[in-house]
Amino acid sequence: GRYVWGGNDPHTGADCSGFVKYVLSNVAGVSLPRVSSDQARVGRAVSSSQMQPGDLIFYSSPFGRINHVAMYAGNGQVVHASTEETGIKLSPYNYREPVKIVSVLE
Repeated sequence: GRYVWGGNDPHTGADCSGFVKYVLSNVAGVSLPRVSSDQARVGRAVSSSQMQPGDLIFYSSPFGRINHVAMYAGNGQVVHASTEETGIKLSPYNYREPVKIVSVLE
């Protein structure tokens, strides 16, 4: 799928928070807020050693504000709507330093 800022559907284009909101709603029936900073306030915080597929990993701007979310896919990888150039893709979970990891599938 392609990255579209403000997009909510990976079939037509989604940004990072729209992508995880869509997947968790349609696959697991989990309702999430729309933006990553609000999504970081739900669920239960877990450590990187406790991560399970479906957990959300949050990253921040240099100013400390959460500005990106990815979903843990297992094997040290996340799936996320990355940029307009790269679209929805797999990356190592620590391609940026995670600032928070939450489990929302309980």
